[in-house]
Amino acid sequence: MNRHARYALLTPLLASSIALPPTMAAQASPVDRAPAALSAAPQAASCKLVVAPNTNPAEFDLVLDGFRGGALVKVTGPENFNRTVDQQGSFTEEDVKKGTYTVKVSQKKHNQLTVNCTKPPRVPATAKAHITDVDITGASTATAAVDCSKPQDVKFEGKLTGTGTGQVPVLWSSSQGKRSTPVVNFTAPTTAVPVFVTKSAARAKATDPAPRVTAFLEDTTTSSGANDSLTFTLTCT
Repeated sequence: MNRHARYALLTPLLASSIALPPTMAAQASPVDRAPAALSAAPQAASCKLVVAPNTNPAEFDLVLDGFRGGALVKVTGPENFNRTVDQQGSFTEEDVKKGTYTVKVSQKKHNQLTVNCTKPPRVPATAKAHITDVDITGASTATAAVDCSKPQDVKFEGKLTGTGTGQVPVLWSSSQGKRSTPVVNFTAPTTAVPVFVTKSAARAKATDPAPRVTAFLEDTTTSSGANDSLTFTLTCT
């Protein structure tokens, strides 16, 4: 029904209400009978790039809201993809690249809604890692007692303690001459160091002392130089 036809139908109704008492006229008012849903303003479609909670370094989620329920949306930007929003008109795409995004959705034929996504505030810079302590936390062999007449694998574990976040190069070395230089993705306050495995020397005679292996661990960044060592004595069968 077009607007002119609607007004034509309302004219006699409004005219007849003039003769009614005020209370009856109020009851007959088509404005009062209009459903509340028709007078409520629709929620505007929105798109936001937000920092995902509890992520360090920060990760980003793309959050859509206020779209037509079940609509197919096309997202373009640093990443491009098509998604269908839920029946409430919402959708979240997790772990997207930070940047400028645009969302497009076809509402009707030849009518396309375009929404530009807002960016989150600048994420505060995270303090660089600063190591205050290096610890070798333990050592072990495959079993509690081993055949000491043969070289045995000895596993050393360690951790770094400090502040901030970042990559920290460390050096493992052993009394048998083995070296390893892993890089630790450090997050304060403590982060484990990759396990270091070295071999013991074989015992020549059963009456000889049990083999001993010493491991050294140090932070090789110029800002620290913290280090630790641990000597492990094998238990022989």
